[in-house]
Amino acid sequence: MDTIMLSEDMELDANNLIEGELSMKVGTSSIIGTRKYQQDALFVGKNEGMLLAVVCDGMGGMTSGDLASKTAIGIIAEDFYKLPPDADIPDFFSREVKLMDNAVSKIASESDGPGSGTTIVAMIERNGMMYWLSVGDSRILVIRGNAIASINRDHNYRLKLDADLEAGNITMEEYQEEEKHAEALISFIGIGGVPIVDIGKGTPLEENDIIILSSDGLYKRLTNDEIYETVMYEEPDMKRAARRLTEVVMKKVIKNQDNTSVITMQYNRYKI
Repeated sequence: MDTIMLSEDMELDANNLIEGELSMKVGTSSIIGTRKYQQDALFVGKNEGMLLAVVCDGMGGMTSGDLASKTAIGIIAEDFYKLPPDADIPDFFSREVKLMDNAVSKIASESDGPGSGTTIVAMIERNGMMYWLSVGDSRILVIRGNAIASINRDHNYRLKLDADLEAGNITMEEYQEEEKHAEALISFIGIGGVPIVDIGKGTPLEENDIIILSSDGLYKRLTNDEIYETVMYEEPDMKRAARRLTEVVMKKVIKNQDNTSVITMQYNRYKI
């Protein structure tokens, strides 16, 4: 089994994490930005022909966000290594959300500090199929051909506002008045009974598809088009692509920059 947990300015050394008939080229990069503390955490590992990649963006005062993100990753990573090769992956994700939420909720209850929590985006690749998990506002982007798209939702107040507006429960004037709170999270690990969980139940990957997991520090600084251009400039080297993304983020900083973490992966099928 191969595993790596990252925070700070570190990068995965292995370009091909999985060797055999199926391969995922992997790169990672995580920067502290202009913040005093690094509260993001990354994980990449393989087990029984499966690849797991996770990005967590911790929230809370000082070290509690860091503890929240690392706690969540520690739980899902440990349980991943117990998965049999024919496991029901969506069911695995569903169970892990409850376990992670319970553990992170205890961090605040057992301390005198402020509450803590973490977002999570995770992806498992098995036999050319991608399964994914999302709680919070970190993102999963997929590049296929000359197109890029986010495949998950941001679990923030804007999601509720949009639904209320579409249902006619609020007026546009009320929507605009509340929009100043739109980025507030309404679902995250550690909230105590996660209200919104999105799970992708299996999507076939195509040759050279690129999957990007990121904390919000990336997409709040770069547009999807800028992310696409940056990654494709370095493609097929996913290590350089990940590093370049965080470098471009810092070049665009005017004043403040959140912690920013990315995992870039490219799917390749080949015969030995």
